Formats: sequence, C-alpha cells, structure tokens
Amino acid sequence: MGHKRKGQLTTDIEWHKHLRKIGKRFFWKGERKAEKKMVNENISELNEMNEIPLLTFDELFDLIEENRFENLTDKKIAEKIFEAERDWKMTSQESLNDFMIVLENEIGGTVTMTSLEKLLKKYNRKDTQFGWEAESVCSLLEIFKLTKETDLRNIFSQLAKKVT
Repeated sequence: MGHKRKGQLTTDIEWHKHLRKIGKRFFWKGERKAEKKMVNENISELNEMNEIPLLTFDELFDLIEENRFENLTDKKIAEKIFEAERDWKMTSQESLNDFMIVLENEIGGTVTMTSLEKLLKKYNRKDTQFGWEAESVCSLLEIFKLTKETDLRNIFSQLAKKVT
C-alpha cells in the first residue's frame, strides 16, 4: 500500500506485516478526514454558486412601483414573487434568498414545478389551514409558465442580477 491509487485521497507507507493492523487504522482514519474536508469544500462552493444576489422585498416592491424592468415578463415574474411572499403566512422573509430557503425547507429539496405541484396537493388535502400557502404556491407555479427555467432558484437569481 505504498502508493496512491485511483479513488483514494491519501497515501500511506508500506504496511509491513508487524504493522498491518495499526497501519490500516491510521490510513483509513486519514482517508475519512480527507473525505470530510473534501465534502465541506464542495458544499461551500455550491453554496457560493447558489446564493441569490441580495434583493429585499422592499426593493422589489419599489422596482414594481417604478416599473424599472427590462421587459414585461420580468415585471410579471416580480409581481408573482411579491404576491407569493405576501400570501406566505409561515414566516416573514427579508430577501428573495430567505424566501427561497423557506421554500426549499418546506419542499425538502430544490424548488421545481413538479415539487411545487406536489406541495400544492399536500396543502389542498389538508383543511383550510393552508389556504394562503396554497395561493402562494399557485402564484409561484405561474412563474414557470412565463419562463423556460426548471428551477425557481435560477429564476430568482436571474431576476435579481437583471435589476441590480
């Protein structure tokens, strides 16, 4: 085991017969540490890539009122996002990123059209307790009809980049 092979993160010296048990233990301990470090680095890179540029709902409201959008589709998307946030009664969010995190936690993953439809079915099965949230999900589903994107986070980030 004196060299690094494909799929290994660390190297180790030759495992002599009298050191085999302890050598293996040290090797795999180092391998586990290196794997955890690699996973944490990948997660931090993904979080940086998926971060939506900071755009608060107050700023979004001002943009809608002043009509400062490049095209009519962006304005409709912004209005639908604002309607969805206003109807969402669970928590109050300050920015688009906060709202996206709440949605991802509610869904349990990425927010796509199919995941929103499943969430809407879940809300419709319950009593009228989730009426406002169902209305919010309907507003978000209408956004997908306006774009060709499949992920709501991409739509939010594109809109935020266009207006900032």
